Parts: sequence; structure tokens; C-alpha cells
Amino acid sequence: MKNKGLIITVIFIAIAVGFVAIHQSKHKYQFSKTETPAYQNIKLKQYISGILSPKKEIKMKSQISGILKKMYVKAGDTIQKGDLIAKISLLPNPQNIENAHKILTTSKISFEKCEREYLKYKDLFTKNIVSELEYNKYKDAYLLSNEEYLSAKKQLQIIKKGYSENQKNIPNFIRSTVSGTILEIPLKEGASITERNNYNEGSNLAVIANLESLIFKAKVNEKDIAYLKKGMELKLEINALKKQQVKAYLTHITPKAKEENGMMKFEIEASVKNNQKLQLYPGFSAVAEMILDKRDSVLTVKERNLIFKNDSIYVELLNEDHKINKRLVKVGLSDGLRIEITEGLDLDDRVRVQRN
Repeated sequence: MKNKGLIITVIFIAIAVGFVAIHQSKHKYQFSKTETPAYQNIKLKQYISGILSPKKEIKMKSQISGILKKMYVKAGDTIQKGDLIAKISLLPNPQNIENAHKILTTSKISFEKCEREYLKYKDLFTKNIVSELEYNKYKDAYLLSNEEYLSAKKQLQIIKKGYSENQKNIPNFIRSTVSGTILEIPLKEGASITERNNYNEGSNLAVIANLESLIFKAKVNEKDIAYLKKGMELKLEINALKKQQVKAYLTHITPKAKEENGMMKFEIEASVKNNQKLQLYPGFSAVAEMILDKRDSVLTVKERNLIFKNDSIYVELLNEDHKINKRLVKVGLSDGLRIEITEGLDLDDRVRVQRN
């Protein structure tokens, strides 16, 4: 009797389990999560890291060699065109000084001789003793010797001091050729200065730039370069300023890529208008948000709910009987989260959420 009762119990449990299994098989998708397609705007974005740099940097050079005697500015100063930057102290060559003294002495003797003769013939000319032609000969000689004497004096002053007394633009006083901000002072007082000439760039005394206009420099992968066009707007997120954003406009794309870590990259530049309320400085790192492509008001679903198999793309639709039907779809632009559906879905479709 006990065995018979046990058998009946086992049979009852088996029937119950089978009934539940059949019921669940008929309604196994009843509680599946679904989403319905929706019209949304899609933007394909790319983020690129770069730095801010001055649009133009001016390096102040010296026209003479010597010693940096004094700097009148420091890094961070705002200066105007013509402001004094530095003073150069010359190291004259003793041989050049000796030669200049010799030339000056000779030209002085010649000038004094010509002056005496000129004054003599001037007096004779006023008395009508000599002709005007004879007088003019001594007058011209006097004027020429005077110029040579003055030139010799200037040459000696230039060799000793670097400038002459009557010179307006004194070469050993370095003045700014532009208005802007001092970015860098490479040399300290007492440093040797090399003049700028055809064979030498010369010593750099100061770097000046206008910080009202900066540029954003970055490198872009070759796969994204086709989306970029001059004039397109970029949004820059400045890391040093609590990720605040400023606008920039693409101004330059290099025509040739360079290999970097096995990838071909193009250099780009975008102009940035320095905001008075948000002071920007060269060297700030920034991340540029670029909209490579976009679609407005298109039918979309979450990309994670698509099923990719071979060359086909389809979704699983849940019907009123809680059954799943597979349907092929065609897709367009994706922003990484949502994707454009060009064919295969309507607004009232229920797309099964995939467990990825």
C-alpha cells in the first residue's frame, strides 16, 4: 500500500511539472522587456585631444653681439609696440677700436686742412680775386672731408657703444616690434648674445604673442578626415577650467598625413576667440567635440537590441500572443547608443530587449 501511494504521488508531481513547463513554453516571452521605435536626432561625434597655442609667436632678436646687461620685462607682462625689452652691452674688439681711432685722426687732419683752404678761397671769392669754379672746388673738398670726419666719429662711437649719439634707433636697446604678452624670457642678465645675420638666427631675447587669438592643435585619424571641413564648429572642453566649453572653428587641415604609432594622422588647427570672462592660456589641454554626421527626426532603436548574423541585421518582435518573430531591418547612422532604422520597423512595433 505504501509503495502504491508513493507511485501515485510521483505521478502527480510529474504531471504538475509537465503542466507548468507547457504553460511556460507557451508564455515564456510574456514578461520579456520591449522597446518601441522612436523618432530622435542622431549625431555621430568624435572626441580629439589637443592643446591651445598662440596663433603667432614673435621671437625678439638682437642685431648686435654682446652681453645681456638688463631685461626690462618679465614673462606674463603685457607690452605695446615700441616698448623697451632689453639692453645689450657691447664687447668691442681692441683691434677695431685702434683702427677706428686711426681713421678718425686721419680724417680730422684732412678736414682741418680742407677747412683752412676753403675759408681762404671763400675770402678770395668774395673779393672777386678767384673764379667761382676755383672756389667751388675747395668748397666741395671741404664738405666731403667734413662728412668723412663725422662718419669716422660715428664709427668709433658705434664700435665702443653700439650706437652713435645722433642715431634714432639705438641697436643695443631692443624694443618690441609688436603688441602682446611676454610668454618666455629664455636668457638671464649676463648671458652672451649673438647677433642675427644671414648665417645665424641670433639669440632669442623674448617670445611675444597676442593671446586674444589662439589656435587649437590636434591630430585626427585618417578614417575621420573625410568628415572634416574648414569652417566647421568644434566645442572645446578645457580641462584646466573645470571642463568649461568654448567654441572653435576649423581653419586648417594638413594635406599630408604622418605615421604615428602605426596609424596615419592628419594635423588640424582651429581658431579660438579668447573670452574675457574665461581667460585662456597657451599650453592648456582641451578635448574637441566634433559632429562628423547627423540625422534629424529619424526612426531609431537602441543599437544593443539589433542582432547581427552574417550579412543580415534583424530584430526580435513580440506579438500579441507573446510570441517572437524575427524581422530583417536596414540601418543608417549610429551614435553608439541609438541607431537609425531606414527599413523594417514602425512606431507600433515592440522590439524585444536583448540581454547582452
